[in-house]
This record gives sequence, structure tokens and C-alpha cells, in this order.
Amino acid sequence: MMEMVEAEASGGSISSLSPSLNSIVSPNFLQTNETSYRVFIANPADMIDPWHSNADFMTIILTHAITFIVGVIGNSVVIATWAKGGKIRSPTATFLVSLACADLLLLIIFMPLETLEYFVITWDQHGHICKLSSFVELLSGMSSILNLVAVSVER
Repeated sequence: MMEMVEAEASGGSISSLSPSLNSIVSPNFLQTNETSYRVFIANPADMIDPWHSNADFMTIILTHAITFIVGVIGNSVVIATWAKGGKIRSPTATFLVSLACADLLLLIIFMPLETLEYFVITWDQHGHICKLSSFVELLSGMSSILNLVAVSVER
């Protein structure tokens, strides 16, 4: 039995849908209006198992997990070392600790949300999680860039 999944896409083509959804979309879809498509999927249970729709799923999840663990441990060590005091209170060390904090922000908030995108098709109804994820990604990225610029100028 064919079940129907409705996907919202901006623009005028089905190619603007997420790549994981594109790989399981049947070519038999009906265009309902300019911004909404009805997508028919032969086996909707495949949407629950992301490894069916994305051949690199396990590689991506493993890479995310390793990056998360190594990043959190490494940045925490940098912050803990600086917090204990000692002789490393130079401006460069302070900027590097600020960079470690920005990286932790990215790792703790954005990385799990990025990984979660492989398990869900849509976020909450109003898109608050999507907005939070984008905000944290931009905030962390800009703070990392500004910290690196500050280290370069200070040296």
C-alpha cells in the first residue's frame, strides 16, 4: 500500500528537498501548488531507518561522535588548564581559551542538533530548533574567526 508524505519545499523543484529525502522519493509525485509537493514513498518505514536512505549514515554518525568526544575533552582540558592559573595568563592564552569556549558552544549545542537531522525529517512546528541551531552555528563560527584574528593581531 502506498502512503503519502507531504514535504514543504521552497522554490519550484523537488531537488530543493533534503538529500536524504531525495534518495527515497518515488518519481511519481504530484505538484499541488508552487511551494508544496505530495511525495509518495513506497515504504514509509524506510524514513524511520536513516541508514536505508543514506549509504554513508554510519560513517557520518561515527565521525560526529569522534569529533564530539575529542573536541569536548580537548577544549575542556584547555579551559581547565587556564582556570587553574599559573604562568599562562597572557593575552594570547586568554584568546585561545575564548576560542575553546566558542568551540565548546559549537560542540555541545550545534553538533547534537546536526547529528539529529539524520534521524528526523522535520523539526518542531514553528522551527525554533532550526533557528537555534543556525544561530549557534553562526555565533560560534564568528567568535572563532574573531578570536583567531585577535590572536594574529596581538602577536
